[in-house]
Amino acid sequence: MKNTIQIRNAQLADYPGVSTLLDQLHELHVQARPDIYKPLHPRLGEKEYTDWLGKDDRYLYVAEHVEAGKIVGFSSAQLSIIQDHSLFADRRMLYLHELVVDSSHQGHGTGKRLMQTMLDLGRELQADHLELTVSTFNSHAQAFYEQMGLRVRSSRMEFPL
Repeated sequence: MKNTIQIRNAQLADYPGVSTLLDQLHELHVQARPDIYKPLHPRLGEKEYTDWLGKDDRYLYVAEHVEAGKIVGFSSAQLSIIQDHSLFADRRMLYLHELVVDSSHQGHGTGKRLMQTMLDLGRELQADHLELTVSTFNSHAQAFYEQMGLRVRSSRMEFPL
């Protein structure tokens, strides 16, 4: 079987596949930090997904395995325009909320293609930066983002009491 992956805009019919991927991602967080994350199934409700699809400043993409008709990757981002703020310089920032590839499809370039789609989108929207948050326990994701050219801008620290 061929392994053709198509990156395209997400649609309402993609919800089951997107939901499964976000469940996988959330479970990784629950396993690593049960003190912070609650088990949720599904992690994303259909109404919330529909709301995301309807927002003008939210961009959702799927990676579809064409021959199998299966969603194997998902990414979403939101454009934020910071203007006339007393503390921050004016800028357009594309914030990457999620990027997830099915565990059985990792290591074959799907994540890179989704990330490149987001970088291209940022340029198209004339954003100054693409930003995201990645947990320190997710060293695989950190290495991936660094390989894609991202660099650490700040760190969030904690002290359990």
